[in-house]
Amino acid sequence: MGCNACVDICSAEAISSEKSRQQIKVNPNLCVGCGACTTVCPTGALTYAYPRASDQGTKLKTLLSTYAAAGGRDAVLLLHSQERGQALVEELGRAAQLKVAQGVPAHVIPVALWHTASLGLDLWLSAIAFGASQIVVLTTAEEAPQYLDGLQAQMAVAQSILRGLGYTGTHLQLLRATTPTDLDAGLQALAGTRQKIPATPARFAVAPEKRGTLDLALDHLIEHAPLAAASQPEALALPAGASPFGAVTVNKDKCTLCLSCVSACPASALQDNPQLPQLRFIEKNCVQCGLCVSTCPEDAIALVPRLLLTPGRKQVRVLNETQPYACVRCGKPFGTLKAIEAMLGKLAGHSMFQGAALDRLKMCGDCRVIDIYSSEKESRITDL
Repeated sequence: MGCNACVDICSAEAISSEKSRQQIKVNPNLCVGCGACTTVCPTGALTYAYPRASDQGTKLKTLLSTYAAAGGRDAVLLLHSQERGQALVEELGRAAQLKVAQGVPAHVIPVALWHTASLGLDLWLSAIAFGASQIVVLTTAEEAPQYLDGLQAQMAVAQSILRGLGYTGTHLQLLRATTPTDLDAGLQALAGTRQKIPATPARFAVAPEKRGTLDLALDHLIEHAPLAAASQPEALALPAGASPFGAVTVNKDKCTLCLSCVSACPASALQDNPQLPQLRFIEKNCVQCGLCVSTCPEDAIALVPRLLLTPGRKQVRVLNETQPYACVRCGKPFGTLKAIEAMLGKLAGHSMFQGAALDRLKMCGDCRVIDIYSSEKESRITDL
């Protein structure tokens, strides 16, 4: 069992895990299309067919560029639902006309969504890169509690990244309101806040894949960060359990390079080397799903939620390596030194692995068979 984010957040219980097939199943009769699962999914395996992420990105980019071209500053995107959220914004507008409320500030741009939980980290960070100073998600009584927890966790990750890069201020927040008065007070409180944003708005197009969009947004935010490259830390620590970014650490004393983790990794973050006994890692691909941790028979792997800011994030690095173990009969390498030594240590005291039987563990598969059939001490079926 690895990532369970979509199963946990679905309030309709429409998503279930099919362990025997190593996949999830979505019940279309229960699914309401809120999109919360797409927000918390670290890989982008779950996506909206309509509106697509690229369409939403184009919409946000157009809104922000048009606002800036008209002389607007400190743009705030107010993301709200098409139902209660939309009604609340309209009620505030009518209250402002009656002079009983101040209304939506001029720098706040309302954006209607099918559901407030349908947009997440990739598009939020893209919007900041496009020139938004703040992303405010308006939540009302229609959102399930786990949706609010999921959004808050995603915002904590995004805010940690922005502050770590030197973008001061609060760029993402939930605004909980059930009446026009609550909404009015929350929006007016935004007027006195200032957030640091990239001096040059991004021009990239939002990619269809979530991880691709995140890479584009992060590259722009890192390049134009207020902190100079020399002052930036090598990596930013991120909240545990909520991060789609991170590394893995390997205890080299425990790891035998069995490569079970490589077989389990769904994102090709962990890789082997066909030429040498090595465990290699590409941090950009890691989604912190935890499958490698639960698969490792030696408990040698741990997750480290972080964002590496150096070019090494996209490069292959070796986490562990050892010498190959050569067959004592033919000299052909067939395993790793640590794996064979660990196996010999565990089986040396077993009654079935004494003498020649223990020596055969030091042989490759071919030589093991040859030794069994050539040994005079072995019983043959023709002798029975």
